[in-house]
Amino acid sequence: MEKLFADPECWEFKNKFPDEFKSYGCGPGGIGDILVPDTVYFLSIRDACRIHDWGYRHSPGCSEEDRARHDRILLNNSIRIVTGQTYFNIIRVLRYRRCRTYYQMVRAFGGPAYWDERNPENTIGVV
Repeated sequence: MEKLFADPECWEFKNKFPDEFKSYGCGPGGIGDILVPDTVYFLSIRDACRIHDWGYRHSPGCSEEDRARHDRILLNNSIRIVTGQTYFNIIRVLRYRRCRTYYQMVRAFGGPAYWDERNPENTIGVV
């Protein structure tokens, strides 16, 4: 098993709330999980996505740099998983590319999910 990076608070959360932590994953939930599976060419990167989801939902940071940091953690942990569990170069290259695609998509489209967690009550227009 590869050693993945996460904030110490993430590991504490995983130990305190294992069922909630296990519910996290790569896709946005529902039908979106079909489009964004927890695997890259049959290799699970679910743990990298769980750490990323924790960061989006529970980390104390509240800036674009904090969001970018969690996105980089997703990419780095995904690459660690692929490196540790892929033995054929051509498959490794394909998996690296898919990890990069996941990273690019979360950079491009993950903002609303990150900011929604920091603004759980939609207060726009409320006086």
